[in-house]
Formats: sequence, C-alpha cells, structure tokens
Amino acid sequence: MSESSTFLTLNRELNRLKEEFIPEISPTGSYSESQLSKTAAYRVFAHAEIEYYLEERAWEIVQNAKSLWDTTGKTTRTLICLLGFSGLTMDEPPDTLTPKKGSKTVKEEKIKISKKIDLALESFKRVISQNHGVKEDHILALLLPIGIDSDDLDPAWLATMNTFGENRGKVAHKSATSYRTFQPPDPATELNTVKQITEELLKIDELINNLM
Repeated sequence: MSESSTFLTLNRELNRLKEEFIPEISPTGSYSESQLSKTAAYRVFAHAEIEYYLEERAWEIVQNAKSLWDTTGKTTRTLICLLGFSGLTMDEPPDTLTPKKGSKTVKEEKIKISKKIDLALESFKRVISQNHGVKEDHILALLLPIGIDSDDLDPAWLATMNTFGENRGKVAHKSATSYRTFQPPDPATELNTVKQITEELLKIDELINNLM
C-alpha cells in the first residue's frame, strides 16, 4: 500500500524546511551564526511537522473505525484498542433496565456500547489536543490506542525520538546563547536525525494503512 496523503504532506513540508533553513553541508563543519540559527529553527519546525503528522494520522484512523461501526456495525482492531486504552471501567451489566419507582434510571454509558465508544473517542480526542511532543510517552499515547502493536515499535527509534524531543526543547525553551554554547546544532546531524525518524514513520504509516 502506498504512503498516506498525510505522510506525503509531511515529506513535502520537511523538504521545504530543508531548502529554507539548512545550509550547504560544510566538509569542515564550519558555519556562520546565521546558518546555525536557521538550523536550530529547522529542528523546531521539523519537530512540529512530525508531531502534527502523528496526531493527524491517529485521529484519521479513529474516525475511520467509528465510521465503520456506525455504518456497518463492524468492529475493528482500532475500536477494540481505543476502548482498551481509554481508561473507561469495564462495568458489569445492571440487574434490570427498569428500576423500581423512585430509583435512578440506568445511565446510557452503563448499558449502551455505542455510548462507551463515544466516550472513548472523546477521551482520545483530549489526548490529541493535549499532546505537546514526540517523545516515547507521547508516541505510545497516540499509537497504542489506535491499534499499533507495541512489538512493532522499534526501541532504538523511540530512543531517537526521545533525544529529538529533548533537543527541540533546548532550542524552544532556552536562549540562543545557551544552546549554542552547550552544543551548536549541526546541519548534517539534524538532517540525518530527521531522515532516520521519517524512515521509521513510513513503516508506521504502512501499519496504520493496514488498520483501515
């Protein structure tokens, strides 16, 4: 199956950022202050594009699963995982649907699976709206509930994502003097990191396609 339109957009935007912010790679590793600043900007913007991709694809597959349920009643792996990772309790069925006079009526979320699915979607939507990163905990929160198996996530790639997220924070939350003094961004390293990340994202993109 070919790349999703969301992945193609990610690639297009990353290439645009490369052209705009990454200077010609110097064989000596020598760059001007302006070139280093643009490289730091590339890191931040590339991080934003990757984060956006993960959020968009996760929500896309959830909406697809919900649509299949609504129109055909088909249960997908995504729907099962969404319920499993939603934090909702597994309630026992009530003793009766017609409580005695004076008793509270049985709430729909206690007896209607469609209501439980709606609540799970609302919970996952909050996860996406409150997501602010691409480190391992962010990735697991986005991918496990949509049906990606933990065995399909490369630990080395997750470690790279942790480092990528930390390095983005050094640029986004500190002064330029601070991060350039500690470890100036290297254009070749930044490009290689993003390349490694997107190569693994392509595999994940294919796994998500298989869930459709």
